[in-house]
Amino acid sequence: MQDDINTNPGAYAGGKWERQTTSAAEKTKAALEAGSVTVKQGARKLAEQQKQAGADQIGGVARAVQGAAREIEQKMPQAAGFIHDAATRLEGAAASLRERSVDDLMRSLNDFARTQPAVFFGGAVLAGFALSRFLKSSASPSNERQS
Repeated sequence: MQDDINTNPGAYAGGKWERQTTSAAEKTKAALEAGSVTVKQGARKLAEQQKQAGADQIGGVARAVQGAAREIEQKMPQAAGFIHDAATRLEGAAASLRERSVDDLMRSLNDFARTQPAVFFGGAVLAGFALSRFLKSSASPSNERQS
């Protein structure tokens, strides 16, 4: 190696520079991976919180539907039975949502999208339409006040 340095001084400097570059690249890669893990953990935690909030909301709707069924039970017993069934299904959906992990839900969604792409796409379009209508109606009162 000493002969290489004497006969070609740039060879040693180039090797040192290459090692420093490789080391810096490895450190950068490690930092990016650590940051990626932190972001993924944060996203997973947020998704879990939203999943729980969604389950709570579905549970609240189920309780409201049960209450409505009880109110009409005397006048329309057959309809009340259907409404109770719907509320029971909502309660089951809320319980299932609470019990399943975010990863499991994502796998199920991916499987559904793969096996039923048209239904998945249609649902996504409807959800986007509903969300845009909701946002538009939420923004309307503030726009009217400004006029």
